[in-house]
Amino acid sequence: MYVHDFTYSHRSVKTRQSQAGKVLKKRNDIRKKSVPRTLQGRNGHVRKKSRNAAEAEEIVLAIRRGGIDALVMEGANGEKVVTLQGTEHPYRVLVESINDGAATLDADGVVLYANSRFAQILNIPHGKLTGTSLHNNLSPDQREQLKKLIRQALHRSSTVEIALDATEGRPKLVRFSMRPLKDADIHKVGVVATELTELVEANQALKSNEESLRQLSARLLQLQDEERRHIARDLHDVTGQKLAVQSMALAGVLSRNSGNLDPDSHRALSESLEWNKEVAAEIRTLSYLLHPPLLDELGLSSAVRWYIAGFTNRTGIAVETDIPHDLQRLSPDAEVAIFRVLQESLTNVHRYAESSKACIRMKATANEIKIEIEDFGKGIKTSKLNSKNVPEVRLGVGIQGMTERMRQLGGKLEITSHPNHGTLVAATMPLSGAQAFLPAQTSSGLMPSSSPVGAELPGLLGGTVKKRILIADDHEMLRRGVRNTLQTELDLEICGEAVDGQDVVEKVKTLQPDLVILDINMPVLNGLVAVRQILRYRPQTKVLVFSVHDSDQTIQEVHAAGAHGFISKGKDAQDLLRVVRDLLSANGLPATAPGAVAD
Repeated sequence: MYVHDFTYSHRSVKTRQSQAGKVLKKRNDIRKKSVPRTLQGRNGHVRKKSRNAAEAEEIVLAIRRGGIDALVMEGANGEKVVTLQGTEHPYRVLVESINDGAATLDADGVVLYANSRFAQILNIPHGKLTGTSLHNNLSPDQREQLKKLIRQALHRSSTVEIALDATEGRPKLVRFSMRPLKDADIHKVGVVATELTELVEANQALKSNEESLRQLSARLLQLQDEERRHIARDLHDVTGQKLAVQSMALAGVLSRNSGNLDPDSHRALSESLEWNKEVAAEIRTLSYLLHPPLLDELGLSSAVRWYIAGFTNRTGIAVETDIPHDLQRLSPDAEVAIFRVLQESLTNVHRYAESSKACIRMKATANEIKIEIEDFGKGIKTSKLNSKNVPEVRLGVGIQGMTERMRQLGGKLEITSHPNHGTLVAATMPLSGAQAFLPAQTSSGLMPSSSPVGAELPGLLGGTVKKRILIADDHEMLRRGVRNTLQTELDLEICGEAVDGQDVVEKVKTLQPDLVILDINMPVLNGLVAVRQILRYRPQTKVLVFSVHDSDQTIQEVHAAGAHGFISKGKDAQDLLRVVRDLLSANGLPATAPGAVAD
């Protein structure tokens, strides 16, 4: 067998001029020779069969250096390209071992070479793939898409993802990455096929798990709020009311029997009364921190002002506020979410910021509401703020909770901080759908009565006109305590009792009392809304608010509603009696008179 031609592989190698006076050129350049030789192994010896010994040595040297990959052999059946043993073996092993499919296509999409993984992805036997058009293995739509991709890949790299139908099981999502093979003697395209099916399914599972976790988190936050509200209501409606009645009873015993008590008994009762007041105050504070009743009764603006005042008293941190007084009511979920952001942010200011002051700004438009909590302390390092691995304790354990609360309502939480320049927490919530403005409670439900305004139904005893008092509270025990305190007075008469806000409004129409004593937190109709309706119907009736909510913000709201006085349920029975008599005096007291408030 004689060497007819030889071909340089993928290298640009030039050799010296041969004895025949011809030059070996770059790869794929073929020149005629009549040099018979045999090959043995990768670095096989060429036994001289010709007088061109120098040229034979040159060929052997080129083979040894890796400059020749294949020979064109001339035999009885014509020319045959023979690849030298071992020249492409390392590359073939590498391509066959990778997990991605690899192939070479011509400009028409015919497969010139494909590894076994490429055939596996297409679900075609490897032996049948080479020499066939890749287009034939795709649907018509995918075929056109692939043709366009191949045309692009002849000039630049291109990528496309195609879902391949499977005869069995799930479809396969495959990414075809193509790029031109510039070293080829003909237009060729290199293709890498990556199956994305498992990756996509893993991402979908991850998203599903993430959504499940978010739903679970949302449910936990909801349950937490409900449990807080439940405990706060029990502390207020049960424990707090019992302590208030007990305080009134102890004060009554001390006032009526002070002369008959020995010093030890008097001291024991006095100490018990003081301890009772302290416990009642602690219970009230705990109840407010769990869930402020003002949030339900008066709305976000009042609750925020109340909390800021209490925060300053507890921590000594001065807080500047810019909060609109005319902020309308939002949905309960929206008000709770914004209040919790404020509560957690101020807690973080107290615990971590080392700031002597803070600033609260709230702004509402027709489309959104935004609250900003800013301190001027040591701040948070940017690296820690952006890191997902920061321990929650460094940022406050409620940061994730605040973020989730805002996300659930379509809002967002942004935290900006710089070392030694403070931290700014901004929460923004759209006011649409469930978060939209709710109309404030009005007196539209009050219907004019046919009874003449100002008609009196006095009770008489020995010619003395008694002052008629209506007690309104949803706790029977409190009503009984107030009744026991006032009914012993000869000039006072308890004309009736009401159990909710709407009930007291209706009974004012029929009983026309001189004085109404009512709580703020009542079912059906809020106590302050009831005050406005009572005074609209019967302005000469005095209204005394009797509540455990004794913050400055509460008192301001009480007077703004038009009530004539306020007294805390934590006060003594004698304080209640004093305020009642002041309000029922001949001249009465104006709605804003400080003397009507028992501090």
